[in-house]
Amino acid sequence: MAQSSTQERFKRGAADAGRYFKYMADFVGFSEEDRQAIKDSRFIVEKHIPAIVGRFYVQLLRYPATRKFFLKKDGTVDQAYLSMRMQHQVSFWRRTASAGLSEDYARFTDYVGRAHTSRGADPKIYIPERYVIGMVGFVQHNLMEALHAELHEIDPELEARAAKGWSKLLTVLLEMLTRAYGEEHLSETFTAPDEVDDQALMDLSIETYERSLGIADSIETITYIVGKVDDIPEGSRRIIQVEDLSIGVFHHKGQWYALHNSCLHRGGPVCTGTLEDDTITCPWHGYQYNLPDGRLLLDEDATLPMYPVEIVNGVVQITVPILVRDPLEFSMSFDEFSQPAPEPPKQLAPNQFLAEELKPGQVRLVHVDGERVAAVNVDGEYYAIHDECSHVGGPLSEGEVKGHQLICPWHASCFDVRDGSVQCGPAKEPVKAYRVSISAGIATVQAG
Repeated sequence: MAQSSTQERFKRGAADAGRYFKYMADFVGFSEEDRQAIKDSRFIVEKHIPAIVGRFYVQLLRYPATRKFFLKKDGTVDQAYLSMRMQHQVSFWRRTASAGLSEDYARFTDYVGRAHTSRGADPKIYIPERYVIGMVGFVQHNLMEALHAELHEIDPELEARAAKGWSKLLTVLLEMLTRAYGEEHLSETFTAPDEVDDQALMDLSIETYERSLGIADSIETITYIVGKVDDIPEGSRRIIQVEDLSIGVFHHKGQWYALHNSCLHRGGPVCTGTLEDDTITCPWHGYQYNLPDGRLLLDEDATLPMYPVEIVNGVVQITVPILVRDPLEFSMSFDEFSQPAPEPPKQLAPNQFLAEELKPGQVRLVHVDGERVAAVNVDGEYYAIHDECSHVGGPLSEGEVKGHQLICPWHASCFDVRDGSVQCGPAKEPVKAYRVSISAGIATVQAG
């Protein structure tokens, strides 16, 4: 069976996100009236997003367990990376405030949660669950304060409606962001927080927010000659450097496009990635974009900056706006040698799980030598088969167990978990079976 792309794995891993989001929304009583209240308070909330994000990163830098992700090797804060993460936060909360709670929004939220676990796209990034919970609680408190400050005197009815709607929605988001952790739990060292320069971080948050909106003291433009049309034939591209910007210029399907060569995830060289049809894939972590408009496929509200391309007398040239802003003074340094940061949990390998946590009739996903495998408990006996349905690759780990059969959630193909054989179509080919052994309460899945 052909290997799935990273993007396909993202979507498949969150295949039930929309359904689960709706389930949790129904459970907490989040209604259409609550969604409308969030939408009605959108612009009030948006005004406070830079301050909320700034305060949140003050907290992250105060604690060694989260600060370590934002430091260079010399112990100074990596301002460029910090600003990029702030931009992601700003984008997420602005999108949430718009109340466009679509299937894509639910899937993206689910993936954000998975990305913080040790099974995320970058295994070096592991954020203990307690800090994700703390983030949502922190945002909720700040949102309530903002709504009270803006509305209590002039529109207490909207304040009450918006506070209720946001509280319910944040409960749903908390479950969406933390459900991927499973048995992962990191012991807390209770290291005392440090003092940080709050104002510097608040200034950086406002700076990041205003840059994301294109706000500048002035705007200048640079016209840059890329090369002759004949030098960049159909289907090819050229990476250029304009000032401090890396830009990819594409000649694609008879059209010309120029995009910022920096992935919105972690700044990867996205324009050097593979291009299939209109989709370009970042080579670092597999994030995908629509080339004609720069849209991130996982989040339609997030786009790569694009630049106008003109053909003048057979020469390709682009116009690049340069946002001119007064330089921001930013310097922050920490000595981490006396404050060892905790490491991601190592008690279980990707092909292991706690046997007691997989109850009869349940399925869970594990990884064996990089392959996705569905582990199943049938009346106290453990079995495992390849996770990808042999029909069109449906996620068997999200399927239903009936006796010794595991039913694919996409097209209802049935497989015997004991040997991977097909019990009912439309699948025609069996899937690989794996061996499960139990030792000291830990189940280990291995190739048979």
